[in-house]
Amino acid sequence: MNLTKAKETKTRVCCLYRVSTKGQVDKAENDIPCHEFAESKGWTIIKEHAELGVSGFKVAAADRDELQEIKREAEKQEFDILLVFMYDRLGRNLNETPFIAEWFTKK
Repeated sequence: MNLTKAKETKTRVCCLYRVSTKGQVDKAENDIPCHEFAESKGWTIIKEHAELGVSGFKVAAADRDELQEIKREAEKQEFDILLVFMYDRLGRNLNETPFIAEWFTKK
C-alpha cells in the first residue's frame, strides 16, 4: 500500500456501551468518553451499540443481543477496533469475559 493511501485510511471503530443500572442509563451519554478518545487517536467511530440495563454478570454473553450483533460485524470485518470504556463493559463473569476479549483479539 502506498503511503498516501495509508494516510487516507482511518481506523474504523465500533463502540460498545454496556450500563447495568438505571443511574448509569441516565448519564451514560455524558460519562463515557469514547468519542474523545477515538478522536485523539485519529480513529473514526462507524458503529455504536448500547446495552442499557444489561448486567454483565447475570446475563451470559450468548444472551446479549448487542454483543452477538457486534460479533457478527467482527466476522464480516466491518470494523477494526472494538472500543469499550473499561474492560468490565465486555462482561463481569470471570468464566467467560476473558474468552470474549480473546475472541475479539483474534478477529
